[in-house]
Amino acid sequence: MRCLLSAILVVVTFCGFTPQQKPGLGSVTLAIDLRFSGEPLVLGRYLCHSAHQDSLSIDVWRFYISAVEFKNNGVVRFTESNSYHLVDAELSNSQTFVIHGVPIGDYDAICFNIGTDSLTNVSGAMGGDLDPTLGMYWAWNTGYINCKIEGRSNACKTLHHAFEFHLGGYMPPNQTVRKLQLPVEHLRVVEDSTAPLRITSDLFSFFSHIRLDTTNKVMIPSRVAAQLADNFAKTFTVQ
Repeated sequence: MRCLLSAILVVVTFCGFTPQQKPGLGSVTLAIDLRFSGEPLVLGRYLCHSAHQDSLSIDVWRFYISAVEFKNNGVVRFTESNSYHLVDAELSNSQTFVIHGVPIGDYDAICFNIGTDSLTNVSGAMGGDLDPTLGMYWAWNTGYINCKIEGRSNACKTLHHAFEFHLGGYMPPNQTVRKLQLPVEHLRVVEDSTAPLRITSDLFSFFSHIRLDTTNKVMIPSRVAAQLADNFAKTFTVQ
């Protein structure tokens, strides 16, 4: 009789057990829209910069987006693993990438770093988008370049009127990685589907804070590099 009761208890317990199901997953396609004064950026084309009454052209523009997260009501609901994306104005396929494995639901903010964190910098040169052959790695003691902008302007009293901004550095007080949180409207991730999200970076505002006749070459970690990193972070908006 005791054995029979035990068997019944096991059956009832088993039948009443509902395994916890994992939430459904979807994806987000993140498109980075590179612009200057509201217009799509074209490398090598001279652009009028009315803020300082001079013209300039952008020949190189690369930067890292890393540590992508999605939030809802102030709570982080998803963090991308191994999250390093090199955006290059010369390579259109680098300006769109898919974030996989995002739990289904609504999100009202995206967070990410412009650049790479200190741990990545002290880990030495890596592969993928962190491959040093991509031209974004200085050395073991200075780490990665978070943002690289090169071009020409008639305001520059330099050889070929060139300007070069290589913004890097992970040691205080001149760190140049910047963490952004941008509000998002109507981002709903559906199971086995991909939700679009577009982010714009417009370099017009970056150059509005620079006098190219006096500031046209930043190639090492410094106070000026940190200030320019602040200015660059302000160019990002969600569309």
